[in-house]
Formats: sequence, C-alpha cells, structure tokens
Amino acid sequence: MKAARIVFVPIVAALILTVIGCDENARLAEMAERHLDRQAEQNRQMAELHRQVADGSRELVAADAKAREELAALQREVQTERVETGRQRDELEKERRSLAAERRQDPIIAAAITSVGLVLACLLPLLLGWHLLRAPADDADRLIAEVLIENLVSEHPLLTRASASPHVITYDPAIANTEHADPTNASPEAK
Repeated sequence: MKAARIVFVPIVAALILTVIGCDENARLAEMAERHLDRQAEQNRQMAELHRQVADGSRELVAADAKAREELAALQREVQTERVETGRQRDELEKERRSLAAERRQDPIIAAAITSVGLVLACLLPLLLGWHLLRAPADDADRLIAEVLIENLVSEHPLLTRASASPHVITYDPAIANTEHADPTNASPEAK
C-alpha cells in the first residue's frame, strides 16, 4: 500500500495542482479579460477625446479664419475712412485758402469801388455843368443853366436845401446878367 500511496500522492498532488492551477488560470483569464475590457474602454475614451480635440481644433481654426476675415474687413473700413478723412481735410484746406484769398481781395475791391464811386461823384457835377454850358440853344435854357451853376457854386444853395415847403423858381433880375433878356418879355422870334 505504501506503493499505492506513493503513486496516489503524486496523482492527488498533480490533481490538486491542476485544480489549483486551473483555478488560478481562470482567475488570470478573468483578470486578463477585465484588463482587456478596461483597455478597450480607455481606448474608446481616448478615441472620443481625440475626436473632441479634433472637433475643437476645427472650430478653433474656423473661428480664427473668421476673426482674420473680420479683422481684414475692419482694416479695409479704417483705410476707407482714412482716405475719406484725408479727402475732407483737403477740401477743408482748399476752402480755407479760398476764404483767405477772398479776405485779402475784399478790402481791395471795396477800396476800388469806393474810389470809382468817389471819382464818379466828383465828375457828375462837372459833366452836368459842361453839358449845361454846351447844350443850351436859346436864352431861356441859358438862364436856367446859369441859375443851376450859380446854385451849385453858391455857399447857400436854394435848390438843394431841404425845407418843409417847396421852393418855386422865380426870375430874379439881380441874378441874371444884363446881356440876357427877360424870358417873360422875350419876343416870339427869340423863342
């Protein structure tokens, strides 16, 4: 029996080791399976994370491109406004120069107009006197011309003095020269 025992012990030991080894293999297999499941879950999570990062990167690139387009549009607007401001500044400068030239010319023109008016005012009585001296054809016109000339050169003119009642021009023999005849006694041939 001792020999059977010797054979039996290694068989039982082999069986126990097999049972223990199988049980450990099953535990190792279960552990490996759980590890593979965890690895698969981690891989899936990493893939999801990579997808989210890629989506975020795409959105970031799109947002950056949009921001660059908006910046370029704003720069174009600023440039357009600068050009417009420059044009308006140039127009304002032209207007300022024009006004300055007018301010320099206006007193000169006013002085010239005043001088011409003064010369005309001085020449008008002379022209009137020349016309009256030259134009009368008969004695009555000469008498009127002499009265007007006398009125122009006298210190107390009768015709140009303002009064409340109108003056009537009457014939005054003291004013008339002795060589002129009285218009009321003039003969029809003199007229």
